Amino acid sequence: MSDRVALSVGQFAGAWELICKAAPGHAMADEEGTAYRFSGIPIPFFNVAMPVMRDGSAAGLRERARRACAWAADKGAPWFFLTTHELLPEGVDATAVLAECGLAPLMPLTGMWAAKVSGVERAPEGLELRRAVEEATCRAMVNINSAAYGMDLGVGMGAIGTTRFWSEHVGVVGMRGEEAVSCTAVLQVDGHRYVAFVATLPGHQRKGYADAAMRRALELAAERVGELPTVLHATAAGRPVYERMGYEVISEHTVYMEKRFFGGH
Repeated sequence: MSDRVALSVGQFAGAWELICKAAPGHAMADEEGTAYRFSGIPIPFFNVAMPVMRDGSAAGLRERARRACAWAADKGAPWFFLTTHELLPEGVDATAVLAECGLAPLMPLTGMWAAKVSGVERAPEGLELRRAVEEATCRAMVNINSAAYGMDLGVGMGAIGTTRFWSEHVGVVGMRGEEAVSCTAVLQVDGHRYVAFVATLPGHQRKGYADAAMRRALELAAERVGELPTVLHATAAGRPVYERMGYEVISEHTVYMEKRFFGGH
């Protein structure tokens, strides 16, 4: 495994550990080359099984997926199985193998890294950037992501929509008047600033709001922990935005989910 791929995998596992441990019903383990980060919140985003070592054959991948399904079976929550393309066995149709285990592809993700991202030179007109510190902005971090990604993350409000959670991490909310329209979070993970929860309300996208919120969150994080390198995992829509900000691709991933959970994510 290359250093860059190892960094990407480790950062994801570390970030999801910070997110999941905020939930009282969390369950986490590192077993036989798979990292399990389950919050217990009934949204797959908050429950992830991620292989962290290479599988050398289709049989190895199949067995790993079956073990993950068995591990998740009694957790009572939908979940994601996150593959890293660079760790998959060469010449194997991973989607076909995982289909045998009841898993189907949901979306791609791209691991990305930057040594430094410049700060906000000038926020878009009418946008005020606020640190998520009081109840309203902390809850907005969750609500904006729910609206942007079509997932009701509100069921996790008691874990990640609290002033307690955001006092430990950096959250920034972009406001237009009293309406919260965009947000970004930065978590400190093993010597890196990990960017997460980047979202903008559907009616306010493509206006530079997420870019500004993200740059400001990285600035605030740097004030706390120093100008550390930054890592994120981008959706297909976000990837070109981050490339323009100076991020480089370090890994490719596919999110899978049990077929029985499709339609409810």
